[in-house]
Amino acid sequence: MPVVSRRRLATHAGVQAAGLSFVLAVVGWFVLGWLDIRVPLPIFAWITGGAVLVAGLMSAFYVELSVGRRVARVVRALEAHAKQDSLERLPDMGDDEIGEIGRAINALLANVTSLEVRMMEQGDELRSTREELILKRALSVKSAELEQRLRERALLFDIVRASASEQELDGVLGDIAKRLGHALDLRECMLFLVDSNTRRLTLRAAYGFDKPGELLERIVLFDEGALGKVAQTTEPMFVDDLSAFESGPLWDPIAPEGSIAILPVEHHGQITGVMAATRAEPSGFSTEEAGLLAAIGDQLGLAIRHTQLFDELRRGSQHDDLTGLGNRRLLRIRLEDELHRAERFGQPVSVLAIDIDHFKALNDRHGHPTGDASLRKLAGLMTRNLRRIDTIARIVGEEFVVLLPRTSLSEAAQVGDKIRSIVERTEFPGGEGQPGGMLTISVGAASLQADETGADLLARADTALYEAKDQGRNCVVTAAQGTGVARSATS
Repeated sequence: MPVVSRRRLATHAGVQAAGLSFVLAVVGWFVLGWLDIRVPLPIFAWITGGAVLVAGLMSAFYVELSVGRRVARVVRALEAHAKQDSLERLPDMGDDEIGEIGRAINALLANVTSLEVRMMEQGDELRSTREELILKRALSVKSAELEQRLRERALLFDIVRASASEQELDGVLGDIAKRLGHALDLRECMLFLVDSNTRRLTLRAAYGFDKPGELLERIVLFDEGALGKVAQTTEPMFVDDLSAFESGPLWDPIAPEGSIAILPVEHHGQITGVMAATRAEPSGFSTEEAGLLAAIGDQLGLAIRHTQLFDELRRGSQHDDLTGLGNRRLLRIRLEDELHRAERFGQPVSVLAIDIDHFKALNDRHGHPTGDASLRKLAGLMTRNLRRIDTIARIVGEEFVVLLPRTSLSEAAQVGDKIRSIVERTEFPGGEGQPGGMLTISVGAASLQADETGADLLARADTALYEAKDQGRNCVVTAAQGTGVARSATS
């Protein structure tokens, strides 16, 4: 409590005491007059003034000692606590009103202190909670980013793993398109291979279409629509709204709504393909996904090149060096696959055993280079006149086997006679020296029967071939009937 306040309190007490003494003195004067007691006025005035002065001074001194100091102590304690300079409690100030005030103030200070402690603790807890929430939020964001990166890396690894499989290129691309469609939640995914010499794109894998197999081998030229533009410029293209796209048709099978991302597939700066991915909603590809698709395009280019190199190596081990046809190993692999497919789906499988008639005489008369030229020409002729799904293999010398999936025995006999007829009408190196003045072939046809192995099937076709030889050559014999189906000429 400030000194001025304490003095003001004591002064007020002294003035009040002096005033009261003066009133009592006046009353006393009248009482003395009433009692007829004569006291000289000057003396009475001096006595009264002294009494008033003494009473005021004593009252002020008393208030200062008994009240002012204790009140000042209370005030100082409150001020110190307000400034947080001290947490001391007031001493015992007796049992009077000041003492009661002191005890009340001590209780108040205790409550306030306890409240401050709790507030400090709660503040610490709030700060800790806030820091924890911030940390959790940051961890959540980082966790989401890490999870996204892991998914991206897993997807890229899947592409690498697919390219490292023993599948041929079309199988690898089909697997990759499917993986991309599922992982990125795409409506459609298409993978085109680029032929820079002919300036065209060929669809080799498709995902998300009702009948993707019917779309394969579809051609898009470099000067056709957005796909051709990306192949020509090697610049990626993102179309946020296909319904408002005015840069020419993309590709007929693509739905005219949603969004599309078209990216070049490159390897060492050389374009090898084009990848197209669509989503049903407009603006379906974020900036982050655009970057991921670009990385996928780069990885896909590497995968395509690795698969092509693997195909080349595999082709060297599964193909005939002279004719480029499959060899016995490739025939065995393809035949095993078709037998499994036939067992699963109940589809027919047939083979043709083919042998050039009097081929030893041609080699003896014209030499092996001429014989090799005839073999290569026959290989090219059969390749052009058979289906993509068919497998032609040179077994040894002038002997060939044609594997015909999804082909019945009668259909196989027709295919064999077609090839025989074309060979008969075609000029071959050294063919003019053959019997009849032309090169001819003999064909044996066989179709897979119940509980039959691949070796059994080939053996029956070979038996039919020898029967064709016995029947005069230049004809087709089926293993089932054991009779000639078509015989255009004999030698």
